[in-house]
Amino acid sequence: MYLICWQVIWLESDKENKKTGVINESFMVRITDPMLYDRIHILSNEYSVSVESLVNVAVRRLVEDIDFVRELRAGNINLK
Repeated sequence: MYLICWQVIWLESDKENKKTGVINESFMVRITDPMLYDRIHILSNEYSVSVESLVNVAVRRLVEDIDFVRELRAGNINLK
């Protein structure tokens, strides 16, 4: 099993840290597919982009696709 770690920072205020408005949260994602792990590292080297950036883009894209399908199910069509 392989691990990829990244840190997420939101610029929102919460009850604990209203002065700075920054929430630090660390995630650890376990990649159990060795082929996916290799592919991410190959793309990272090929395009000189960090693995962290690639994973962030992939997760963002997945969430946007899920939101799009949910909107279609609800009958909403928003063309951007």
